[in-house]
Amino acid sequence: MVQGCGNKCIKYVFWIINLLFFILGAIIVGLCIWMLVDKNSIATVASTVKLDISQVLNQVNVEQINMFLYVAIALGGALLILGFFGCCGSCCESVCAISIYFLLVLILFVIEIIAIVLYFVNKTNLQQAFVQVWRDELVSKYSSQQQIHQVLDQIHTSLNCCGASGCTDFAQYGFPASCQCATIQQQGCATVIWAAFENNLIYVAFVGIIVLFVELLAMIFSCIIISAVREKRNQA
Repeated sequence: MVQGCGNKCIKYVFWIINLLFFILGAIIVGLCIWMLVDKNSIATVASTVKLDISQVLNQVNVEQINMFLYVAIALGGALLILGFFGCCGSCCESVCAISIYFLLVLILFVIEIIAIVLYFVNKTNLQQAFVQVWRDELVSKYSSQQQIHQVLDQIHTSLNCCGASGCTDFAQYGFPASCQCATIQQQGCATVIWAAFENNLIYVAFVGIIVLFVELLAMIFSCIIISAVREKRNQA
């Protein structure tokens, strides 16, 4: 066991945090696999917590739900792997396991930093790309795909918007009944959603800072534990 009261405290805190990561990852992966295998599981969970999701289920198809579940499984799997290496490394005092853990967290940390930098550098281009994707993948398929038709109608009504950047997006397809282009010039839905994202960016940034801080703390703790283990082995 590592020597020193401070090193021992860090080791136990490190182990507890990664145990929570492992449990959370296992729960996410387990629930998502259950939902993929049992098609009635979503309704079962909703009825258990007394939540009415019938309208939501009517507006999404099986492929969209499965895609969300696959993404959740990937995120849960990442937590599961990190928690495994963190718990095993700290419990067994394995330099190899903790080194792998440090490398994985470092990769995530670097990717997140790069993503933040790219966002602020290419913010205008990202906004334009978001509007263009909305126009190409949603507006252009409004008349041909019923699911997109229903989803866009609800978005038009709830956000009081139309198209990606405005009513002109539907000029060549015909204006939807859910838009009010005949009476007012409405804002585009992609523009409204992007503006709402930027207006609430402080909350996104707050969560991002917490995540980065936890990852930085995890890397520092792993380095301390590796150093303590190597020092103990050198003294043996």
